[in-house]
Amino acid sequence: MAAEKLTRGRLAQIIVMLTLLVVAFFWRTLIYTPRMAIIECKGMNGFCGTSQSQEKVEYEWNTKNEVIHFSLVSESKPHSAFWEQKGKQAPELSQSQSQEGGKYRVNWQWSRVDLPANINMFNVVFDQYQFKFNYPKRINKVRFVSYLSI
Repeated sequence: MAAEKLTRGRLAQIIVMLTLLVVAFFWRTLIYTPRMAIIECKGMNGFCGTSQSQEKVEYEWNTKNEVIHFSLVSESKPHSAFWEQKGKQAPELSQSQSQEGGKYRVNWQWSRVDLPANINMFNVVFDQYQFKFNYPKRINKVRFVSYLSI
């Protein structure tokens, strides 16, 4: 092939293939989104995250007078929070948030009456991390734990 003469047809073929490769490279670069990492958190309270995730959170379930409270402390603001019912996303929930030093505390609350039927998980989404919290079927009154530095 190196000994062949470069003809117009061969030059056109090289230019077309090079153009296709460059376009494919830029197209993939522009539309690339990293895959979302799903992290499951179990228990009533504690820390959650993995060694691969940059995001680590502290969370706690609590009940006061039939009102359920869920509190989350993280280094960045969550984008959304929603119930997962049979693999589908239920309506997004309202929240209140405050900043404590360099960390964000986000609180959600709802009454037992407002809970969707057959709920599976409570999900909180950060950039490319989705934290899934198993909803405890019975929530006892627990003492609120102050945030410890991670």
